[in-house]
Amino acid sequence: MTNPYITDNKITNKFVENYSKTTYRIIGKNKHTSIKPCHWLEQKLMTGRDNRNCYKGVFGVQSHRCLQNTPSMPFCNQQCVFCWRDIELGNLSSEFSVEPDEPNDLVNEMIRHHQDIIKNHLPLRRYLENYDIMVDLLNFMLENRENQSINTLSKGLHVSKNKIERAFNLLKNQEFLIPTDNSLKFFKLDDEISCCIDSRDEIVKLINLSLTTPDEIMQTHSEAMNPNHAAISLDGEPFLYPKLDGLVSEFRNRDMTSFIVTNGTLPKRIESLNSLPSQLYITLPAPNETLYKKICRPMIKKGWSKISDSLDLVESLSCRTVVRLTAVKNLNLSDKFMEDYVKIVEKVNPNFFEIKGFTLQARALNIQERLKSDKPIQYYFPTYEELESLALKFEEIGNFPLIYKNKASRDFLFAINWEKKKDPVITKP
Repeated sequence: MTNPYITDNKITNKFVENYSKTTYRIIGKNKHTSIKPCHWLEQKLMTGRDNRNCYKGVFGVQSHRCLQNTPSMPFCNQQCVFCWRDIELGNLSSEFSVEPDEPNDLVNEMIRHHQDIIKNHLPLRRYLENYDIMVDLLNFMLENRENQSINTLSKGLHVSKNKIERAFNLLKNQEFLIPTDNSLKFFKLDDEISCCIDSRDEIVKLINLSLTTPDEIMQTHSEAMNPNHAAISLDGEPFLYPKLDGLVSEFRNRDMTSFIVTNGTLPKRIESLNSLPSQLYITLPAPNETLYKKICRPMIKKGWSKISDSLDLVESLSCRTVVRLTAVKNLNLSDKFMEDYVKIVEKVNPNFFEIKGFTLQARALNIQERLKSDKPIQYYFPTYEELESLALKFEEIGNFPLIYKNKASRDFLFAINWEKKKDPVITKP
């Protein structure tokens, strides 16, 4: 069957055009590489404060300086039911089937595009304006004591709904605004604000103290122009890219730390990697081979055996290591599997083990279709509370300390081959 996106071992412009609809940037001469600013990067640009940071913050990664990328965007040897990343088209091939671009060229292009995105698509003026809208919004609600919605605020302030929504959501998340109905459509000022603050100047002081200041926004935006971390995790399987060694070296030469997230099906390439990342993540998708085949739908032979071989390499690697369970409720996550995961982690002995709830967005919304299931989609989606309960069970059974929790990312980190009180922040590339 002819693939309209690969012709004569070259990725076509049609592929690039599909992704131009999203915030992906396809880069490089041979179009197999991409960058994409993540949700947390934009969140950090809004305030500049550490409470707007992703789960990688525990390792010292600053979201606004994180370059999320992949050198093998359209290529993966699995079709995991929980994968959201292949947004438009899915995998084009289970092998790296085009000529690889040079790492130096790719990193130059990644940084150039990252800077263009920060400058022109996530511009400073947007976030300074958002600050002013937050002040106006709270002041309007202080002067007009009626319950307000995004629609009424947009009309009252003569500001577009999109801009109001951005400011509104930030204030709501900080609990400056409290819902007054079950539909979560109408809100009022938090009682402590409405009873104690009575002027615009005091609103400014409140936001400056509790949320952000214009100086912090400007400082963060300036820092974002110079990324210092590369998350090689965006899409595809990075170890399929034959010059991954060089890519990691290029980041290190620019004094950037790096993470690689791999599905673990290429143990020989992991073993032969001369330039290791600052931290290597290996995904543990299941407690056994039967579930692995159901969840990952591998396009290779002996996939489970190859993941086991990769996990066996962990103790011999000179970089920091994380084994990650991408958790899907009623599939690879339940009480009965916790002992199995403990045994695997005890044997592998990584620095860290992570339980992370899968992300219910983009193509992961097709999880029912992928599983040929008639269950509602929420049947597979683990809440933070459900994950926390099982994380505590894992901690109890394995006696591994739970050292970090991130509610927004539904992420739980355990110290395995790591001292409980030792700071996990990465100090060098």
